[in-house]
Amino acid sequence: MIESDALQINLPGPSGEEDQPPGAFFEKIHHIFQKIADRAGGTTDRFYTIGGRIVCLRFAGAALAACFTPALDHLTTDPVSAPDLTVCFWDSDSTGQLLPSTPWSADDYGPQGEIHLYNTSRFYMVYQLGFDALHMVDRSRNLAIYWTESTQRVPYWERSFPLRIILHGWLRHQPFQLIHAGAVGRPEGGVLIAGKSGSGKSTTTLSCLDSALLWAGDDYVLVQLDPEPYVYSLYGTAKLENDNMYRFPDLHPAISNPHRLEKEKALIYLNRHYPAKMIRGFPIRAILLPRISGNRDTRIFKAGPMAGLAAMAPTTILHLPAGGQAALQKMSRLAKEVPTYILEAGTDLAQIPAAIAGLLAQGAL
Repeated sequence: MIESDALQINLPGPSGEEDQPPGAFFEKIHHIFQKIADRAGGTTDRFYTIGGRIVCLRFAGAALAACFTPALDHLTTDPVSAPDLTVCFWDSDSTGQLLPSTPWSADDYGPQGEIHLYNTSRFYMVYQLGFDALHMVDRSRNLAIYWTESTQRVPYWERSFPLRIILHGWLRHQPFQLIHAGAVGRPEGGVLIAGKSGSGKSTTTLSCLDSALLWAGDDYVLVQLDPEPYVYSLYGTAKLENDNMYRFPDLHPAISNPHRLEKEKALIYLNRHYPAKMIRGFPIRAILLPRISGNRDTRIFKAGPMAGLAAMAPTTILHLPAGGQAALQKMSRLAKEVPTYILEAGTDLAQIPAAIAGLLAQGAL
């Protein structure tokens, strides 16, 4: 039975904005999470190394753990007593606990679900209307909350890159930036592969699985700007359009959603099937912009920093609510600090990783 929460509470926060709407509502939802966890006899905690930080995912019930942790399995680490970020997960369907009435109106939503007046220097709050998911971050306590109505409504793409919005809210005032890009390379350095959907990012990254290059991401990665540009792996997942699957027949047995391909991209957990090919990060030596040429041979040639920024910025800013100006500044700095190249990807897939390896071997990088 699902029960509503009729509590009228205004629990104090630790400091600063606790008497304002963001602090009061955050405390109310966190109190409900704790109540659910106590009723269930505790939480299921998983620990991961993300961007050199330890992140604890704390689940009140097992339903969301099974939904969101597979994409992060390659980042698993040992438990610690004081993680850098703790994210509390709960859903109404499996816990029987409804989300209480929200204190904002329909007019308070921004274009990407950010909630006006509930995003401050301390708090970050976003509501995804498409499948009903609430993301909240209290940066002063390094504490976040994720609620959704039902795991059954969580779309496959959300499972492929969990925590994307929460990590963006937590890190957006730090020298980190989530970027809609892939990445391949070696411990001494590699390339960021940027471009809009359909530009050839997945073809480029997946073609490297049969090479000496290691794989850090296909869809979203985390970039640190200081002390030098560095990319961290976030998700061990890749997604392929149906009309591109013929290029990678060896991956077909690894597709996790084979019966839903008429509506979804093929979702592959590479961290399960190719664990030896995963790398947690490397210095960024170049930004590559793939283009599908239709020719047999692959070519690489120089482009300017504006081309790199134009490939990274639009979809990254579109997908990550709030903070667009700060994200743009970070990506602009990255495009200025590392060179950008066009990768004309040929139909002979083996030439793609060979061309990237050749670029990385150049002393000019």
